[in-house]
Amino acid sequence: MTDITKLDKWELKHLLSNLQLLNVLKKSLGRRWIKEFTRIHNGVDILKVEYFDYGGDALSFVKEKTKEIYKKVFLSEVDISQVEFIKNQNLQWWMRVFYNDTMCDIAYNRFQNLLK
Repeated sequence: MTDITKLDKWELKHLLSNLQLLNVLKKSLGRRWIKEFTRIHNGVDILKVEYFDYGGDALSFVKEKTKEIYKKVFLSEVDISQVEFIKNQNLQWWMRVFYNDTMCDIAYNRFQNLLK
């Protein structure tokens, strides 16, 4: 544990801003605050894709479309090797693309529920 009496003014301000950020994240995100705080603190983007595995070369097609979606929707050039791909058979088709705490849902389930 750090003794705060030995910190200078700038270190105290930095510590206070981190504590305020932690408090806001805990209130607004629930259990997800830990992942979001470490992401902000380390400056690393969370890139994740949930996709429906229909067999064959599904993953290669999803990887190709993922790069396009990150560019068009999130205005970000990403390296596919940094993206985490997760099979989700509950989607019934297509995929969900996550960029940090933002999601682009283009799965069949979403459109099916909108049409009901």
